[in-house]
Amino acid sequence: MTINRRRKTNSRATMNMGGKGATTTHNQTTVKTEGIELNWKQTFSPTILESKVPKRFLDIVNNIGDEVLADDGLSKKYDFSNSLVGKVSKEVSIPIKNPDDATYCLSMMRMYCKEYLKQMQEWGRSYEWNKASDSAIPKEENISISQSWIVSQYKNEYNPWHKHSGHFSAVIYLKIPDGMENHFVKETQDHYPASGLLEFSYGEAQDMRSDTLMCKPEVGMILLFPSYLKHSVYPFYCDGERRSMSFNAYWKPTKGRVL
Repeated sequence: MTINRRRKTNSRATMNMGGKGATTTHNQTTVKTEGIELNWKQTFSPTILESKVPKRFLDIVNNIGDEVLADDGLSKKYDFSNSLVGKVSKEVSIPIKNPDDATYCLSMMRMYCKEYLKQMQEWGRSYEWNKASDSAIPKEENISISQSWIVSQYKNEYNPWHKHSGHFSAVIYLKIPDGMENHFVKETQDHYPASGLLEFSYGEAQDMRSDTLMCKPEVGMILLFPSYLKHSVYPFYCDGERRSMSFNAYWKPTKGRVL
């Protein structure tokens, strides 16, 4: 679920605007009013992919998180916080020891990146990939996962504004505190809901233009975006753990050079 701060739009590439005769495709909404066709074009912004990961993926990563986060020795061994900016309890790498589980999780992460790159190519926005690969259709073998880690966040903790390395980055929500939904309901009554939300920012706010996008976390949700896209995570104020996983990835042509 997404919440846009300054204007009500939908982050999905295709949607129904709700008006009679209204249709939307990527970057364009067409509305007919009084017999006149109006084409609204939304351009000049990065694309965010929203989807769900399979239960098997959630179970694998959560089981590893349960083991590592509950053991201070393992948490110290796999500590990843020195590479991150988060003001949170624990940030750890993900030691997947079972080869089948590791292969499955890597394949899933590569699949989302591949599909993102394919969609950018279809929309004519994969300029560097096309130049480096002679416009080849992306495959999973063209995606390299460089880093992955778990963030274990509790009440009053937060992640300040930052961006990632790579071509793609993603967040996957693994656990949400039981009391957070009630808190979200109260937040929507506020003029500026933020508690527990993920916020993306791009460009500068202008009249009739939004520069931010607020996203409400849900278990199983994955948000994949360009690594340069700045984002932050606001603190929440109920008990319990909000657990997420993030990863960075690069694309690499089968032949040619990596940019």
